[in-house]
Amino acid sequence: MALWHVSARNNSGLRLWRTGRYAFRVVEAGAPADLLTNYDYVLVHRKYEGALRSTGAQLQLTPVVVTDEVRGLVWRHYLEAAIRHEATGEEIWQSTAPGPLIRRMGPENDVFVSEALKTLLQLVDGQRLWFSYGLSWFA
Repeated sequence: MALWHVSARNNSGLRLWRTGRYAFRVVEAGAPADLLTNYDYVLVHRKYEGALRSTGAQLQLTPVVVTDEVRGLVWRHYLEAAIRHEATGEEIWQSTAPGPLIRRMGPENDVFVSEALKTLLQLVDGQRLWFSYGLSWFA
C-alpha cells in the first residue's frame, strides 16, 4: 500500500520566516492552516499531537510561536515537526510498514503518512487536512 501525501485542505498562502530556534514571523499574510510546510519547516496544529506521537521516534515535536507583527497576532498552537526520515519514491508507492509512519520528501518538506496515521489524523479533525494517494497530487 502506498503512503498518503498530506497537506492543509485550504491553501492559505501564509508564509513564515524563522526568526529564532522556536520562533517564526509572518512574511506573507494568510489564514493559519493546520499544516504549514516550507523548505525550512513543517508546522502542525497542536491538536494533532497525540496522533503524531504515535509514530514514536520517527519525529520530534517542539512548540513554536508564530508572530504576525502587522496584524498584532501571536499564535501558540503550532508544533514544529522534525521528521527524521526522507521518503523514497519506491517507499511512497510500496510501503509495507505496519502502524503509524511519517516521512518527508523534497525541498518543500512534503509530508507522507501511512494509512494507520492517516486514520488517526482524520479522527482528530478529518475536514482540515487533505490526503492524496502516493504521488498522485504531483502528477
